[in-house]
Amino acid sequence: MFLVAIPIALVVVGFVVWHSLQRGRRFVRAATYLRELDGGATPPAANAAAAVLFTAASSPEVDRWASQQAEAKGGASDETIAEARLRGFTS
Repeated sequence: MFLVAIPIALVVVGFVVWHSLQRGRRFVRAATYLRELDGGATPPAANAAAAVLFTAASSPEVDRWASQQAEAKGGASDETIAEARLRGFTS
């Protein structure tokens, strides 16, 4: 019984970690989108800037900078994502 529980627990923990990472990346992309809009970018241009983050087209330095900017902005991730979606965020 114990040998069955360990793999199941590992799968559950792995899923929770993966979901948390995806949620954090979505928050950073949403914050980037809002920052771009506030800077005068059009929604398509802001979406393009946000969509590049955490892909092969980006760099770890840019991703780290965007993460720091999102954290500095403050606010809850759910609220930031919801606001960005209301303003046209698609990433």
